[in-house]
Amino acid sequence: GGGTLLEWEGQQIGEVFAYGMPLEQMDGAQYTLRRMPYVGLAIAAIVCIILGGSFGTALIPVRAVICISWMLVVTIGASVMVYQLGYLEGLGLQALAPSGERQALFWLSPTITLAILVGLGLDYDVFFMESVVEHFDAGYSSREAVVEALRHTGTIICVAGVIMFLAFGALLASTTPVLNQIGFMLCVGVLLDCFVTTKVTIPTLMALVPDNANFWPLEQKTSMRERAFGGQTVFVQRPPPSFRRSLSWSH
Repeated sequence: GGGTLLEWEGQQIGEVFAYGMPLEQMDGAQYTLRRMPYVGLAIAAIVCIILGGSFGTALIPVRAVICISWMLVVTIGASVMVYQLGYLEGLGLQALAPSGERQALFWLSPTITLAILVGLGLDYDVFFMESVVEHFDAGYSSREAVVEALRHTGTIICVAGVIMFLAFGALLASTTPVLNQIGFMLCVGVLLDCFVTTKVTIPTLMALVPDNANFWPLEQKTSMRERAFGGQTVFVQRPPPSFRRSLSWSH
């Protein structure tokens, strides 16, 4: 836009333009935050396309978007409580205290952590759901497949989450407030995703869906209980959707 008009006795005598690093950052912050809703919609669409093509189901991508959105909302809300409302200021830790006179989140903190948390959340989600789909293909019911997947992958996901928590937690040792905020948001997001979303939210949402509708339009081609032969359980695997096929798949 234009600058500020200067007038003297009703006559325009010039125009003043202000510039500098603070003003450039303010413009960048406003532009970025205005575009964040579009970024969120684009990420949701990409997640639905990738997961829908990978697993060949309709509900898994929608459920993934809901779980990741819930994790982001709780993470940002916790950051506001800590760095804007000062809920942990009584601990006396600089890394968990509001910074500056305005006591607000830096605009870079949520914009940077958004992409990282979506990637991590989607990574853990895909790892867990791959095991769920494999057990479903093997003849387990929807709920049985979730339970077996938790038994096989739950410990691995928790260990991976603890490792990422320790790595991101190092940012809390910094004396730079924006790095403290980014580290806090990443730590909270990782812990929520590994210990709450994977262990509670996903199984609960899948349990609320009746029968095998979680995998619609996929259908089980065989049942473990129907293909017993010679004292052994035999089942026939169907080829996975095209995105999940690999060179190791035997036709």
